[in-house]
Amino acid sequence: MWYTISIRLNIFMRETPDKNEQLFLKLYDTYQHAIFRHSYFRVYNHELAKDLTQDTFMNVWDYMSKGNMVKNPKALLYKIATNSIIDHTRKKKEQSLDRMEKDGFQPVAPHVLEKTIDSDIAMAKLMDILNTLDDIYREAFLLRYVEGLKPKEIAILTEESVNVISVRISRAKRQVTRILNTKNIV
Repeated sequence: MWYTISIRLNIFMRETPDKNEQLFLKLYDTYQHAIFRHSYFRVYNHELAKDLTQDTFMNVWDYMSKGNMVKNPKALLYKIATNSIIDHTRKKKEQSLDRMEKDGFQPVAPHVLEKTIDSDIAMAKLMDILNTLDDIYREAFLLRYVEGLKPKEIAILTEESVNVISVRISRAKRQVTRILNTKNIV
C-alpha cells in the first residue's frame, strides 16, 4: 500500500513542480510513521491504519496542490487523519465471518499467534486502561505520550487552549497512574 502513494505522488509532482513538492516530501518523511501510529491506536487494524495514513497524505497533497498555504503542517496532518478515521468509523459496517472468509480473510495460524501474544496482551491492558478514560482525556493522553505532540500542537489540532490541553493531559496521566497502582501493574 505504501508504494501506491509514491506512484501517485510522482504523477502529481510531474504535473505541478514547485516548492510544495519538497515541503510535502519532507512532511511525508517526517510524519508518515506518526500518522500511522495515530491511526492505528484508533482503529487497531494494521492494514486499515496504512490505508488511512495513505488517504491522509493524499488529502494533504490535494490541499497543497491547490495552492493553499499550510501554516502548521503537523496540525493539518493530524486533523485530516482524525477526520479520515471519523469518516471511516461512520461508514464501517459489521461483517460476518463467512463474508470475511469469502473476501479472502484467513485466520492466523496458532504458531504465528504465539509470537505476538505478549505484545497483544500488553496492548490490550493499555487499551483497557485508556478506554476507562473520558474521550477528551484519552485523546489528549494519546496525542501527548504516543504521538509525542506538545500541548501547543494538540491545542491547535483540537482548537482548544493550551491550558485546557495541559489540564487534560495532567488529569489523564493521573488517572492512568491511579489505575496502574490499583491493579498493581506498576
